Amino acid sequence: MKRNTDELIEEISDFLVVYLKSGKVSLNSFIRKAHLNIRELEQLINIHFLLKDEVKGFVRELPRLVRRFKTSTTVFNETYHGQVRGQIHWQNTVKERLKSGNRDRTIFSCNEQSRNYNIKENLVLKSFVQLIDQLLNHKIESERFMKYAWFAEWRDLKHFVEDVLHKNIYMQRVSLDKVRITDRMLQETSKHRNPLYSEAARLLILYRRLHAKKLNEEEIQKLLQQTFVTPDEPSVLFELYWAVQLIKQNGNNAKLELLDGRKNLFASWSDERYRYELYHDSAGSRNLLFHVGIEEAREVYHPFIEKKIASIAQASMVSAHAFGSSFDQGSLWNGRPDLLVEVYNKDTEELVKVVIGEVKHTSNIEYAKVGLRELVDYMKFIRGSSGQYLTVSKEVDIKGMLFLDNVYVKQSEFENITIVNHQNNSVTVN
Repeated sequence: MKRNTDELIEEISDFLVVYLKSGKVSLNSFIRKAHLNIRELEQLINIHFLLKDEVKGFVRELPRLVRRFKTSTTVFNETYHGQVRGQIHWQNTVKERLKSGNRDRTIFSCNEQSRNYNIKENLVLKSFVQLIDQLLNHKIESERFMKYAWFAEWRDLKHFVEDVLHKNIYMQRVSLDKVRITDRMLQETSKHRNPLYSEAARLLILYRRLHAKKLNEEEIQKLLQQTFVTPDEPSVLFELYWAVQLIKQNGNNAKLELLDGRKNLFASWSDERYRYELYHDSAGSRNLLFHVGIEEAREVYHPFIEKKIASIAQASMVSAHAFGSSFDQGSLWNGRPDLLVEVYNKDTEELVKVVIGEVKHTSNIEYAKVGLRELVDYMKFIRGSSGQYLTVSKEVDIKGMLFLDNVYVKQSEFENITIVNHQNNSVTVN
């Protein structure tokens, strides 16, 4: 019987806080002490800050709340000749006329009112709205997260922020030039009766606590618990479960990377001699190729290869006419392992070992066999950056691991292949 989702999440949540691909946001009470040795921790915090219900709720209500924008009024007195501006101050007018011998009846002293937009509350409000704008447009490359359901609401909310910041005439008159938003200003504004100001202040206070010079682990843990992104697919979660086992059993000093779909490097660590890089759902670094080109295959005649190439060409032609686009005709085979560990000599920076992992979330032996065939293909077809097959050059040690769930295995070690399941979960890469 396969392990269920809750069991897997409970075991790996502390490491899975870096997951930022397809999934859903939910409260995760399994996080005990999140692994915070993360290369882009500030970026991670910014993304999760935007996922907070309070932040999204404030921005959602911003177009309505901003109608309660507050200003202060200042009254000042000016003297004019031949014109009247504002309310005439007759007592001052008489005094001014007496100075000229009471001959100039065109002198008027007037009280005028001036609106002040740069009050404390507005400075705090604009500072927070400007922060959200900077996060979305500069700090986190938010556009690439819009495709995920857990972030998609920001596609509309982003316009709310931009409209208030750049089109609202009152907000435009608030200037933050040479203004420092102090902690005292924030504390005072957080007690304001108008939620437009109090909520902006409270959220800005939270953001500062999250980014304090001395890492506020308790606040960060709470944030990650409240905005945890759980993978959509149980199979992906099972792959990440084994990736975390590799980290736990091999990398005491592992530094995590954001799993955001860019290069899919999950973690890196080192010991006295070697540096290790763990990839998930990736063909790895530039030093490796999982690709066999059609032109290369043509160099050796075999009826199967000839028919396979003809099959690809015909399918591509039909696809172009039927669907309006064809597909890659340059590859006879492409691969992307579920897990991949690259091992480098720290002194020479040369690749010395590759551990390839194929993961099957199954208790079915026949499906496990499919995974074994895929694993061996990866091991046979892997190439170095110059195109040489690593199994032929023998310059790099190749090891394969087949990760299964509750599948009975009579023998788990076969030369350079190890079969790992729930009972036999040793995943040493050395």
